[in-house]
Amino acid sequence: MMLENFVWCPEILRRLSRHVSDGRCLSDETIDALSKSRFLMTGYSRCKYLAMALYDLKVHSGNGPEYEFDGKMYDAVKLYNVMIEKYTGIAPTTGSFAAASWFHLLMGYDAGYYGYIYSETYAADLFSQFEELSLEDRSVIDCDLGRKYREMILSPGATLDGATMRRNFLGRDASKDAFTRRDLTK
Repeated sequence: MMLENFVWCPEILRRLSRHVSDGRCLSDETIDALSKSRFLMTGYSRCKYLAMALYDLKVHSGNGPEYEFDGKMYDAVKLYNVMIEKYTGIAPTTGSFAAASWFHLLMGYDAGYYGYIYSETYAADLFSQFEELSLEDRSVIDCDLGRKYREMILSPGATLDGATMRRNFLGRDASKDAFTRRDLTK
C-alpha cells in the first residue's frame, strides 16, 4: 500500500503519462485533476469499508444462520445490506448480495478485514517521509530515502516485526496524523 502512494503524485503522473513516440505528457490541468481524484468519494468509501469490516466481525463471531444487529435478527444477505445502508446511507442494489463476490470474507481473514485501515494508516505514515521532500521542492524519488526504505522496511522482511521496522524507518513510533490529514484535507 505504501508504494501505491507514489502514482498519485503529480511528479510521478507526469513521468508515467509520457507518450512513447514524442515524449509529450498529459497537461498540468489533467495531471492535477487525476491527482485530486484520488480522494473522490473518500467519505463513502471509508464508511463502506467500515461497514464491511463490522459485517466481517459480526459473521465471524456469530453462529449463524441468523445474526443480531440493532436488536433485530437477519440472515447473512439481509444483514450485509442493512449494515451497508446504515453506515453509508445508500441502499445496495435490490436483489444483490455483494458479499458473495467479496473474496476476503472466505479466504481465511476470519474477522480480519478491519486490518486494512491500519495498513493504510501505516502506509500514509511511511509515505509522509517522501511527501515532505515535495514540500521542500525536492523529488519524491530520492535515492537516499529510497535506500533507507529498502534497508529498514523491505530488506528485513519477516526477521523483524512491523512496529520495529516502522520505528527504524521513521525514527519514531507510528502516527495516524498523515492518514487523517490526507483524508481530511484533500
